[in-house]
Amino acid sequence: MLLGIGAVVLSYLVVWSGSRLFMAEAVSQLLSAGRISVASFPSSDAPLLFVKLLDGSTLNLLLTPQRSGVLSVTIFGLLFLLLMYRLDESMWLKIAWFELGLLLGLTWSLIRLSIAIFVSYFLGVNAFPVAEFLTGPITDIFWILTVWSLMLSNLGSKRRG
Repeated sequence: MLLGIGAVVLSYLVVWSGSRLFMAEAVSQLLSAGRISVASFPSSDAPLLFVKLLDGSTLNLLLTPQRSGVLSVTIFGLLFLLLMYRLDESMWLKIAWFELGLLLGLTWSLIRLSIAIFVSYFLGVNAFPVAEFLTGPITDIFWILTVWSLMLSNLGSKRRG
């Protein structure tokens, strides 16, 4: 149990320290590949993104923990600690599933933030809050439930098998 808690804490130190800067760089590269003008600036609170939209306006984004996916992977980690470490399976297999869940959660956050920016690029600054709401925390439940279901079926099938 202590090994699992140590792995979770270590993973979160990495996620909290570098994921927002990584997310800013990844979104900047993705938008630049789509020929969308974007500038990224690190700040003391969180990275700032300035995206030049099609209508000439600028979308200013502060990559908060919610936008960068840190909040959703924190919820995933808490659920994982409270429920998954009680299963009688290999600790290394549980840690591997946890790390896969973190990776999928951060990847999904990159995708949903990019979708919201692409929508606002074509429809204007006022479309961003709507697109962020529709792709934001409401859809995070889908990746959490998907990973959770895959973990339970994999870890539970070994016991039944």
